[in-house]
Amino acid sequence: MGGNPKRLSLYTAAGALATLLLVIIFYQYLDLPIAKAAHTLKGTFAVTVGKLLSKLASKHVIQTISFLALIGGSMDAVLNGIQNRSRALLLVAFSTMTAMLIGDELKWFFGRCRPPLFFEDGSYGFTWFSGKYLQNSFPSGHTLRIFSLTTAAALLLAHKKYIPIILAVLVGLSRVIVGKHYPADVILGCFIGMTSAIWTHYFLYRNCTNRE
Repeated sequence: MGGNPKRLSLYTAAGALATLLLVIIFYQYLDLPIAKAAHTLKGTFAVTVGKLLSKLASKHVIQTISFLALIGGSMDAVLNGIQNRSRALLLVAFSTMTAMLIGDELKWFFGRCRPPLFFEDGSYGFTWFSGKYLQNSFPSGHTLRIFSLTTAAALLLAHKKYIPIILAVLVGLSRVIVGKHYPADVILGCFIGMTSAIWTHYFLYRNCTNRE
């Protein structure tokens, strides 16, 4: 993905600006109406499916994948030298780890109230610097985790690279359907996950001329 760092930086800046504009629009006009619509689905089959999809990107699942990929990639690099197999494993590990680190810090910094708080007492917006779960909505951790993983996978796949991204989109949507996040949270999570994977891919493969 993009051997030119200037072009990649330009794309990242453009993506960040587009993400910011979308987040502002959704926060001001769309987050609450969509959250209210999702709230009416409580107890339905859609929520059941949403919960199952969400489990695919739970912190435990993605952290386990990251750990195994890091150990496998590191051992392979030490024993056999840096080559495409070790790079692929390290891409998965560093993409997900970077996204999770950024996401955790932003959750704490913004301290955005989750949808359940709005339906309990009308709380909506940012509390800033909060470590409480119900005030850690922005960005969506599930979304950034699954997008970092699936974007890394898509960058490695020669064919059918859009299949993992479709899965990530479904997981992101599930976070709104189950009432855990607002759409703006998902949008930022998507950007963080994809950007983490794309830049990790650049740094790991920028000097690699022999691609399998």
